[in-house]
Amino acid sequence: MDSAAAWKQFYRSERDRLGLASLQALVDAADPLDVKPGTGAVVVPHTRIEVTGGQIARAVATVLDSGADRVLALGVLHGARRADRERVAAARAGDADARRELRGVHDERGLASEEFSLDGFTELLTSAARRIGRSIDIVCRYPFLVGDEPDSLPGFDELERLVSDGAFLIATTDPIHHGHAYGTAADRCLDPDDAATIDLAETMIGEQLDALVDHRFGAFQQLTASHQSDFRDTGPVTASLLGAGFTHEIDDLALVDYSSALEAETPSWVAGALITMSTP
Repeated sequence: MDSAAAWKQFYRSERDRLGLASLQALVDAADPLDVKPGTGAVVVPHTRIEVTGGQIARAVATVLDSGADRVLALGVLHGARRADRERVAAARAGDADARRELRGVHDERGLASEEFSLDGFTELLTSAARRIGRSIDIVCRYPFLVGDEPDSLPGFDELERLVSDGAFLIATTDPIHHGHAYGTAADRCLDPDDAATIDLAETMIGEQLDALVDHRFGAFQQLTASHQSDFRDTGPVTASLLGAGFTHEIDDLALVDYSSALEAETPSWVAGALITMSTP
């Protein structure tokens, strides 16, 4: 996969293959989480929906159960548009001019127009709401180059305003990328079916969440680099919107195989986690 646009098509094809009826059935069978607007956030994966669709369905059921009519969904900006590839690479490499130009909160009219990370969630929520005669305004935003000062991010004030006005807060991340496809040394690749690997993945995700609870954003960014987590932008923004001292729980976790999609040796997996973050 050479771009976010290619992954967008990959996941669209997967949803088409599974069919809308089967995705709707996941929502119908899902138990809502105990989160309401103003009381926390739900973090969903953007891994293969045939594996973690049940996690996304629980988030959708939670939004519907909450009575919210607006959602603020924070997406991961993976590679921006194909045309922006060089600017994004320069910004991530530390180029000051590129960082100054691109750091901020983006939407799908610009830099995030080819992004895929919120597609599964928004499609399921829109479909489920329509079936019961509800209309839910989904505001998708993509924080980028957050670093350790999320409050200083251009556009952060809009996110604060939306949450203050009662929007249900959703964020997405895949908090671990591991194995041959992601550059893990061969002698350190872990079997995703091993219970010890699952326990380790829970510990690693917990470390990221604990750092966010205390707003230790510098330490958090070190963990995201170590764990190959794409929570680097949505995590600090979510934590800042909630305030320090929230609690967290990993409600579901799957280690999703990507060896076939990436034509890589096994193991090559990504952690897909459903997480609740609750304010005191």
